[in-house]
Amino acid sequence: MRISVTLFFALFFFWPFVSGAQTTHPPKAKIDTGQGVHVIVGTRMPNDIESFRLFKDLKLGNGILTFLPEDQQKIMTLVKFCRDNRIYLNLWEVVYRGNDKVGYGWGKKLSLEDYFTRQEFDSFIDEAGPYYLGRYAMGEIGLILYGPQNYEVEWSGTGRAWQNLPTVQTMEEAKRAYVDYVRERFEFESKISKGPLINIDAGMTFKYRPETEEIALETMPGDPALMHASIRGAARAFNKPWGTHIAMHNYGGVSLDGLWQKRWKTSLYYSYISGAQFILKETPPLHYSQRPGDPVRGFYSPEMTRSRRTLREAYQFAGIHTRPPEGPKVKIGVVYGNNDGTPGLWNRVAWGQYGDDKWREGPAERSWNLVNKFYRKEKWSNEKVQGEIDFSGNPPYGQYDVVPIEASPDLLQNYSALVFLGWNTMTEEIYEKLKKYVSNGGHLIMYLPHLSTETDRAKEITLFHNGDFSDLFGVQVSGKGWKKIQGMKCMAESSLESYHFPRWRINTDPRFIGLFTPGRVKLTGGRVISGYSDSYRIDKEVLEKRPVLIENKLGKGTAFLVAVYEYPADEGMIRFSNDLLRTMLQGEQADIRMMSNDRIRYAVYEGNMPDSKEKYEVIYMLNTDPDVSALAKLWIRGAITGDFILPANELRLAYLCGDLLLIPEQKTVDLSSWRRGKREDKFKFFSAEKQNFGVFNVGEHPREIFINDAVQTCEAGGHITVEVGKTVDPSRKEFFADDFLVEPKVDYKE
Repeated sequence: MRISVTLFFALFFFWPFVSGAQTTHPPKAKIDTGQGVHVIVGTRMPNDIESFRLFKDLKLGNGILTFLPEDQQKIMTLVKFCRDNRIYLNLWEVVYRGNDKVGYGWGKKLSLEDYFTRQEFDSFIDEAGPYYLGRYAMGEIGLILYGPQNYEVEWSGTGRAWQNLPTVQTMEEAKRAYVDYVRERFEFESKISKGPLINIDAGMTFKYRPETEEIALETMPGDPALMHASIRGAARAFNKPWGTHIAMHNYGGVSLDGLWQKRWKTSLYYSYISGAQFILKETPPLHYSQRPGDPVRGFYSPEMTRSRRTLREAYQFAGIHTRPPEGPKVKIGVVYGNNDGTPGLWNRVAWGQYGDDKWREGPAERSWNLVNKFYRKEKWSNEKVQGEIDFSGNPPYGQYDVVPIEASPDLLQNYSALVFLGWNTMTEEIYEKLKKYVSNGGHLIMYLPHLSTETDRAKEITLFHNGDFSDLFGVQVSGKGWKKIQGMKCMAESSLESYHFPRWRINTDPRFIGLFTPGRVKLTGGRVISGYSDSYRIDKEVLEKRPVLIENKLGKGTAFLVAVYEYPADEGMIRFSNDLLRTMLQGEQADIRMMSNDRIRYAVYEGNMPDSKEKYEVIYMLNTDPDVSALAKLWIRGAITGDFILPANELRLAYLCGDLLLIPEQKTVDLSSWRRGKREDKFKFFSAEKQNFGVFNVGEHPREIFINDAVQTCEAGGHITVEVGKTVDPSRKEFFADDFLVEPKVDYKE
């Protein structure tokens, strides 16, 4: 695979919002062709040269994850093999978790000096050159937060010994305890070798570990949508390369049946469209058994053969297709607030604090479940859905980020809307950052608890600035109103034309009925969108004095405050919160929108043609349904394409080039060049096989279309089909071989 590679990393850097020090972030790692990125795809393999040769012969990828061998000559042999064959080497953990011994994976504990020196380890890395991807360090230190109390501690007899956090009283103390522990472990790992050090975790707490140069998500234990959004948001905030570690054998199911195989395939392409820069499988695809004594599915079994073909297919796709370097596009940032200790996985306490009931999962932590709304179609009977077309089932551009509140103002400004769901401890710095965000054009949604300065979960919230939010939300909050079961009525339209709140006449049934505590509010510039009521009849003037949702214009942007003392997922607020999120998701939809069922995930990347400087977009459309194909349409700048099919358990691409949308039948394609004239568009595509391209003209004028050797005219609003022959890129011809997906015969001893 002939690609230019540049991987720059800093050894380590410090945390600005804890230490106050300035941070210099390493540039993103890119495997860059100049036009875009070829993603690293691979798997873990045993740490011997025979296994590495088998990996190459079987065409399983260009990235190997392995344990560090004990013998130094063996290490050098593997390193040189990877370098000479342009395979990226990623090392598993070498340090036993929570202590100072190396030998993890060998079944023995050794001190550093018993095995190798820092200089010797660095020499292996130097020998690999740009093909050293990195080393897993502090593996799953997030287990302290997302595992049960004794999950890691009880393994101390085998060397796994993360420590539980000390008992603390406040969220701030818990954060500092975790951050200090992470920093201590990182500093120890940094003594073993140069970087890059890669922190791998399965939870959503990546923002609390910014020292590591790279981060990796162990995907499949948790919700892939939430976890990919979390790692991507942290990676963007702290400018880190990131990838996925797919734990299919532990979390994909135990039978390796047909549905397991389909989940495995979807996990690869979900990581790809989410933006992962490397995708590695946790276990070698050689043989499998669940427990000792269970039947072994051997190397030549249909199950293992099929799983390897799926990996080979993903490798071929990643080798042929060029993913634009920046992306995916994201408009919605769900803010991971200050001191939020939600692990996002398994555990039902905040910050790994087990001894006091106040730490049990509450409405702040449960509010993260509201993101499930982002990927659900609305019921047809929902009277609150408005507009001409229902675009529910995907957020804008198909993606959202979980963005740390510690991100820079410039980074936050990339999101058209920010919404707070979980815990947040308000500070002067954060408040000023949010004011700047809104003033510069952002849309902000917060609830009163997100404006509290309290860090003790057992205490009542204490509102920032004594509740005077005139400069951000146009209100002053003087305390609590009467907590009772009541509903809400939407009495006004938003000043944002795209936000369609469910407005009814005033004299009607209250909706979203629940038990909640409104604030005592004085308007100082804000305007009431919704008010609370427990009766059918009410005067508009009375309703306006009982605000729930308040809108305030500030500079170029708009801030929305839900003026109640409950979190979004509190039982009394969850119906209202779901509808507020629906309104936001619909209102923030972009110039490219998916129209299909809610098993379709999509992502949009923007590219730039190096020869013509034309900008284009690639839309990745993944049907996560294992069995049923889906009809789909795309809404492009107000024009709607005709129907096309997204096959079950498959990824398809669409290229948006000016007014033309080109949808190949197969994903193994690459846009080589595009030149746009007054009335014609000339394209060159590489394609691994002969196939048809569906072409939609969403513009107002006919276009003459040249694709390789084919020429056709597509009328305005029209659709044509263009047959494209197999076209090989001579610099990557191995991926275009007719038998690439056929597994070679190898001499493998079971």
